[in-house]
Amino acid sequence: MPSTSYPRYSTYESAGRTPSLLSQELPRPRVDTGDIYYPPNTLLEPHFSSIDESRRFGAACFCGFLEDTVEVEHCLVIPAIASVRRLPYDIPERAEQDLYRLATDEGFHAEQSQRFLTDLRSQFGLGRPPDRTGPLFLRRLASQRSQEPDASQREIVTVLNGVVTETRISIELGKFAGDSRLAESVRTICRTHADDESIHASQFKALGRWLWEEFDEGARAAAAKAFTASAIARNLPDVERLSRYFAQATGRTPAESESLVHSLYTEDVQIEELQVSARPTWSFLSDLGVDQYVSFAAALTAERARLHEEMAAR
Repeated sequence: MPSTSYPRYSTYESAGRTPSLLSQELPRPRVDTGDIYYPPNTLLEPHFSSIDESRRFGAACFCGFLEDTVEVEHCLVIPAIASVRRLPYDIPERAEQDLYRLATDEGFHAEQSQRFLTDLRSQFGLGRPPDRTGPLFLRRLASQRSQEPDASQREIVTVLNGVVTETRISIELGKFAGDSRLAESVRTICRTHADDESIHASQFKALGRWLWEEFDEGARAAAAKAFTASAIARNLPDVERLSRYFAQATGRTPAESESLVHSLYTEDVQIEELQVSARPTWSFLSDLGVDQYVSFAAALTAERARLHEEMAAR
């Protein structure tokens, strides 16, 4: 049977743009008093005793965002591009080559983020993560992938994880870039990254659509399960990390911070934040037809139950 026609997608040439890599723009945080580095957390804001505590918490959160960016580029998106050549499907050569070009961009985004992150940590005296195990969502995705007994299916899951993260990242970056409350350096680094990611998202979505059409019924059922699990893992808030940031910002003990943050981030709150964050991904997956194989509502119900058990065991 002939291969499915490959969907249209954007490139830098078709969009009339050049990659931010070529400009080598490396925004740096300023030491000016009053700069805000992250949108206020409405749940935690009433519990800060000063504006400085709020700013320090925001800086820690943006450091976490940049840490995630470095990890996502190196450990999620670039591996997804590398796995394309190992898939049991004959992706058109031009589309494959265009995807390979993105890996260079992603490496620069990691460098850019690491530079800003290092400066911001130094400015606010913030420590590095104590466990050095990487973000919670990456650990969860790695666990899900490892449960696949077939090597070929693990490669497919790696690619699908890349598709999922690219459905949301340009939108998330765009919100930072458009938020006038934030430091200009934050808006700049997010704007240049978002411009690149709009191209990346277009190409990863095209890859996801093409693969979905190539999959037979069994492969679609497996992919639907993987897509849904990936979307949940990628978008669930990391409450443990928020507790650590709160302790860093306020000087309260880790135990006090964990107790407060966990009391605010109930399973209902976490599921609500997940749904908001995952909205672009759900929309893309629904357009594919994933919800004909997996119920998003049932998956969220199962995740809510898992969170309830986890919190009850604390």
